[in-house]
Amino acid sequence: MKIAGYIRVSTNSEGQKESPENQKHMILDYITENQADLQDFYTDVQTGTTDNREGLKRLIQDAENKEFDVIVAKELSRLGRNVELLYQLKRVAETKGVRLITLDGKVDTQDYSKQAMFGLYAWIYESESQRISDRIKSVYRMKYKSGKFMGSIAPYGYILHKNKLLLRDDYTVDIVRDIFDKYLEGWGHNKIARYLTNKDIPTPSKLIEKANAGLYWQGSTIKKILKNPHYVGDLVQGRETTMNVTNKTRKVNDQSEWITISDAHEPIISRDVFEQVQKLLEQKAKRGRGGTRKKKHLFTNIAYCSECGNGMWYRANRKGYICGTYAKHGNKACTNHAVKELELTEIILDDLKNMSNSLDHPNLENRIEKKVKATAKKNESRLESIERQVQKQIELKRNALQKFISEDISKQDYDDFVGTVQEKLQQLELEKAEIKKEMAESQETSKISAIIEQLKGFLQFNKLTSEMLLRFVDKIEVTENKDVKIYYKFAQVEGL
Repeated sequence: MKIAGYIRVSTNSEGQKESPENQKHMILDYITENQADLQDFYTDVQTGTTDNREGLKRLIQDAENKEFDVIVAKELSRLGRNVELLYQLKRVAETKGVRLITLDGKVDTQDYSKQAMFGLYAWIYESESQRISDRIKSVYRMKYKSGKFMGSIAPYGYILHKNKLLLRDDYTVDIVRDIFDKYLEGWGHNKIARYLTNKDIPTPSKLIEKANAGLYWQGSTIKKILKNPHYVGDLVQGRETTMNVTNKTRKVNDQSEWITISDAHEPIISRDVFEQVQKLLEQKAKRGRGGTRKKKHLFTNIAYCSECGNGMWYRANRKGYICGTYAKHGNKACTNHAVKELELTEIILDDLKNMSNSLDHPNLENRIEKKVKATAKKNESRLESIERQVQKQIELKRNALQKFISEDISKQDYDDFVGTVQEKLQQLELEKAEIKKEMAESQETSKISAIIEQLKGFLQFNKLTSEMLLRFVDKIEVTENKDVKIYYKFAQVEGL
């Protein structure tokens, strides 16, 4: 019997009774008493109301794959405080024949007398979390009314000091004014973003040294700054909130619910300028809502820049495509990599005609099928070898658990050994996935007669269509020197 132990705490600072170590030891005691094997521990340091937990996701996925027989948690609230989520987990467990047990004795999905109580406990834990969430929101609203800025990051151009917004003593204040001025002059969001990028102005995220901060200004960042009422000196909070404790989607509150403290801090933008910008934003939004849908061109989502990897954008004045990064951020980010649509069309049509002729040879399909079968046999042997290695690693992990429980090795030694085994298992799983993918692709592209038939059907019209691209072309790369590299979907087949 394989046990999956689930451990969750809301924060790293929870007390000893709820600590990960305490929960782990309780689960290990259960494993010892029942002479079971530990499949793995699935751990989260996160609220129980959300399903966006890596440990929980992995638990559900492994339950779907029947990687273990029993899920054990200290109590139901450790698994979650969300009725819908808990029932989803219960359904997965029941469908796959996995037993769900809590060590407080309240839940056991194989005990009929306790099944009726499952919904009651799930409702109690969610209701408790909702009450706590409501109390926290109430406290925040009181602090909003007191004039305290409760955000963790100050708006661009300000710093946060004792819950008050103060002007930064640097260039950022002038940048905010420049953004508003240029928008009133008729500049668009993306044009302003390119202008700031080309001037080497650090982005707001870069300024505060945020992890994974972008190098280039975005049009969405400009729009956010233009709509922020903090720049006229007003403290406006409570504009958004989560739907409820189990649905973290943020919704915009009705303006009557916003809490506004006028003249709470020094302004950067005058009210007159700010109101002019809001009217202009609204006018452009109305025009956008009434506009026509943007046409999708032939090579959209197929042609890519070979340097930055982003998609190529169609430009009517060029009758072709340029790098999307260059189009959005300018030559600080990438170069144009321009290519004509007609040029791409002619290259691909010529390639497909040549391929159609080369495919029309006797015995070609038989030769390819023999090659595919030989490769498949080799891959099956590789999969069997990997599976034997997987079983060996699982046995090593089981032996390590027994040594740890018997105190023949320390917890640190056990954790280190299991970590090494897990890395090996993950590597083996990756190898298996690659082999299976290779086998599937080989089988899919081995039927040359079907490819020939489709090619001839398309080519009789002597016109490149989106259907042809979808069937035969994986992607296209355009280099800085305007060279074109085309990746065909059946290029890996021997003889093509």
